[in-house]
Amino acid sequence: MKTRHPLEKTAMKRSFLIALLVSLASHALVLSMSVTGDRLMPSPHPERPMTVKLTEPIPPEPEVQGKSAETGGTGSPTAAEEHTVNLESPDHRYRSYLMKVRQRIESRWSYPETALKRREEGVATVRFTIENRGVLSGQTILTSSGSDTLDRHSLTVIHTAAPYDRLPEELRLARLHIVASFHYRLKP
Repeated sequence: MKTRHPLEKTAMKRSFLIALLVSLASHALVLSMSVTGDRLMPSPHPERPMTVKLTEPIPPEPEVQGKSAETGGTGSPTAAEEHTVNLESPDHRYRSYLMKVRQRIESRWSYPETALKRREEGVATVRFTIENRGVLSGQTILTSSGSDTLDRHSLTVIHTAAPYDRLPEELRLARLHIVASFHYRLKP
């Protein structure tokens, strides 16, 4: 039996390890893709290169109450009340409604392509108003993200999520002002 030189053994081990690593990497690539017909297609759930976090940005403004506006028996409030709340408000009176609003917004939210290419990040704080019937009646940037693209996109998402559900009857509000922060962060 022929014995191998120690350097030959080391070279063989190194070659084996390189082949093993290449094989593992190629298998990982294949497993991360789904096969459709004779072509490889990207996974239907690719990782998103960003995060969004809608958080409680600032304390709510004082409630504005008692602007009289009769509604004529439609079940709407007799006095046009309006409240301002944060999207993440823990107040049980708003919680269920705000969760629906948040879901509508998040289902339309994505990182703007141009901001993604420019690697722009920031936090845009927005205030928007929903009328009793669920109609979006106004929106404005309270605090800029530092990027016009991200600010405009935050407003666009709120606009495209409209109309919202009617305000709950038990709130007896003519309109609800909601403050939300959009956190645009690229993953490292």
